[in-house]
Amino acid sequence: MARSGLGVPVLGLSGERPASLGRLQPGDLVFFEIDPRTGDRLDHVGMYMGLDAEGYPRFISSREEANGPTFGDKRGDARLDGNGYYAKGLRSAKRL
Repeated sequence: MARSGLGVPVLGLSGERPASLGRLQPGDLVFFEIDPRTGDRLDHVGMYMGLDAEGYPRFISSREEANGPTFGDKRGDARLDGNGYYAKGLRSAKRL
């Protein structure tokens, strides 16, 4: 989906973490490169939920270890800012 012609790119796909999250809106799909087993391939997707009560940009996604959507897993919180697991792996976002 990140590489398809569907939707509108919000954070361009460059192979690096986007410099700014300012264009994100709730409902945007966020794409990650986080699993070392998959090399440089995008391997995780979530949905941006907006800022939480403390002002942190959050997303929701599914994970391997449990069924259903979640706000994090054993590797870290589902935040897109800072230097956490998901924040470092963020590569792109699209609006459908």
